[in-house]
Amino acid sequence: MNPQTHHGAFPMTRWSVVLTLRDEGDAPRGRLALDELCRIYWRPVYSYARYQGLSPSDAEDLTQSFFSYALEKDLFSAADSTLGKMRNYLLTAFGRHIKHWQRQNNAQKRGGGRDIISIEASQAENEITIDPADHRTPESIYQRLCALRIIEAAVDQLAIEQTEAGKGEQFNLLRSRLDPSQAGSGNDAELAAQLGLSHDAVRQSISRLRKRFREIMRDLVAATLSDPSEESVQEELSALRNALVS
Repeated sequence: MNPQTHHGAFPMTRWSVVLTLRDEGDAPRGRLALDELCRIYWRPVYSYARYQGLSPSDAEDLTQSFFSYALEKDLFSAADSTLGKMRNYLLTAFGRHIKHWQRQNNAQKRGGGRDIISIEASQAENEITIDPADHRTPESIYQRLCALRIIEAAVDQLAIEQTEAGKGEQFNLLRSRLDPSQAGSGNDAELAAQLGLSHDAVRQSISRLRKRFREIMRDLVAATLSDPSEESVQEELSALRNALVS
């Protein structure tokens, strides 16, 4: 199976691609898959460290060193397709990484002296509010952030597709309507006037965007599962929805 979306330009983190690293080292295809994995998951990983009580600097160093290990050594060398969900596998592996760091009492600084992935810790910090009265666990917060990052990645991919189709400006006006719960909350007449379209044409455009968004979400979720069957994908989509409200 081609490790890309229907559009063809979005590297997917399919287990089958990730596992090629065992045989091919830093194969370009595997590296692209892992780079995309890092882009999606670094913020949940970083936030998990922060909610475990680590300082921003230690959380950043640990995130860098963790993905350095994932990209350059053998995080996936023992992985097999029975492990299931990428987000859970990463959480377990990062938990071990934190414990190792705590035992050593000496953080591995940013992957041996150089940044492996681009981390804007200040952006992640803006989303973090550590409140003693907050009874959520670091694990539940991590799961929620994973769900949000998958959604953001799907919206980003849709935006790229629309821009390349010459509809970037239209998408910017309609993107807030991707959420079906927002149906009827916008002013379709105003949108129609801005876009120079009829009311019905606006509704049809929104419907097409939602359909394509669902397709991209399905592809992204399938890419993080060892078993990308329709049943497994639907179960994971449901789990991500539940994580958003936990």
